[in-house]
Amino acid sequence: RHERGPSLLLLPYIYRELFEDCGNSTPEEHGLIMTQCVPAYKVVFSDGDTIEMGFPVGISNNNSAVESRKKLNEVEPNGAQKWDEYMAAMSAFLNCGLPNFIQEQLDLASFPTFVYQALRNGAKMWPLKPHSDSLDDIFTSTKLKALASFQDLYVGLEPYRNDGELFGGVIKKTAPTVFGLLSALELHPTNKLAGVFAPKGGFQSVSTAFKSLAESRGVKIQYNCTVTKICSNGVYYKKLNDQSNTTMWMPANLCVVNADLPYATKSLFQQTKHDKRDIIYDWDDSFDFSSGVIAFHWCVNKRLDALNTHNVFLCSDNRTLAKQSWSVLRDTANYKEGENENSCEPFNFYVHRPCNSDPSAAPDGHDSVTILVPCHTLRRSTEVARLGKEEAMKFYREQFDEEFINSIRDAVFTRLSILKGVGNLKKSVLHEYIDTPATYANLYNLGAGTPFGLSHGFGQLSVTRPDSESKVQDNVLMVGASSRPGNGVPLVLIGAKLVSQKVQKKLSFL
Repeated sequence: RHERGPSLLLLPYIYRELFEDCGNSTPEEHGLIMTQCVPAYKVVFSDGDTIEMGFPVGISNNNSAVESRKKLNEVEPNGAQKWDEYMAAMSAFLNCGLPNFIQEQLDLASFPTFVYQALRNGAKMWPLKPHSDSLDDIFTSTKLKALASFQDLYVGLEPYRNDGELFGGVIKKTAPTVFGLLSALELHPTNKLAGVFAPKGGFQSVSTAFKSLAESRGVKIQYNCTVTKICSNGVYYKKLNDQSNTTMWMPANLCVVNADLPYATKSLFQQTKHDKRDIIYDWDDSFDFSSGVIAFHWCVNKRLDALNTHNVFLCSDNRTLAKQSWSVLRDTANYKEGENENSCEPFNFYVHRPCNSDPSAAPDGHDSVTILVPCHTLRRSTEVARLGKEEAMKFYREQFDEEFINSIRDAVFTRLSILKGVGNLKKSVLHEYIDTPATYANLYNLGAGTPFGLSHGFGQLSVTRPDSESKVQDNVLMVGASSRPGNGVPLVLIGAKLVSQKVQKKLSFL
């Protein structure tokens, strides 16, 4: 079993609130069991050095937590103490940022600690400056700087200051220090919001539980259908595999659209060259996007016990290489059509091994792993935008040729072989399938083919991120990773709750 979507589950209380709000039930009643992963991660540096992180107080093996802190001190003098200082600041940012700026629920009690952490020691952790500036002020080793910032990828940003951009790049593609709260969300030992979890049965059990909840509340789900055009008073749609190719109309007082916003804006609202009968794929490329992903899904004929459930491989030889490992995010703005991007080394990557926390993911003596490697997104073509979806997909698949895929795969095998028992892994792979941005575009209609949606620089964050109320159609609301408040399942659920409140208000006036 592999995960094509999310593989780590954060903020489980957000999931529980959904079930409570929609029928006063629990996730377990609908088959969703969430188990905390301890440790949260294994981190593997490019020289083979490893460290396990994420040991919650009260449920962790104390010896393992002690070994982790010992390792921090080996990496850098007083590394554990510096890490505690960093975690304290990021925990304060998390406790203030989540309710006030994401859930839109004023929490005045969280501001004093936020302000204290932001201003202490000469504003060393000032939340609005480039993340790398704060990391340079607290850590000396490339390894701890990488460890404290790899989560920036989740929000489509790099940690490094970009002197060629305004305010060091935080308006566009450089993460501000405040996004260090993501590391506290995963790794803080005492914060009640923190922790990395795994759903038993994989993330499919999450969607299955959501489906069960919806149907228990009377929701009717139409399968094998695709919407071709959205209007303020309803939608046009087709049944897939319908040989008659009939376009049908469904009237509605109000439409909630969970298709990716950049795709929906171009392909479902603004069909200037197409009519309501056409299935097309195009997206609004005026936004800044997160990175793309190449995913290798491998079935393996041996156990890979050197890997935890969640593993991150980080480039940390020196600052130059560490900075280069984020080039797929920095260089996207400077890309020109015709340039060859079929080189993305060095790179950081993530490995998911579900068998570590759920043995049902593979037969005894075997394993399954998914490797996610950041890459460039799809490059939009105005000519291709005039074609139907099938023709468009043929063009976009060619942006990730076999030579490019093979070079990345070989580099991953080399990096993995540094771990005991994972050498010669290539010979142990029984089956492989690969996803590229073209895959995600074809399956899920994601703008630019990126599963992370729009990036979260200050130009696309909070009030500057596209609003849930469509500017194109009346009585249409948007929800999803590219809308407010942002990407990741918990944030999308928060956004869905805020949208549902708007739906109630709008319908009450009809």
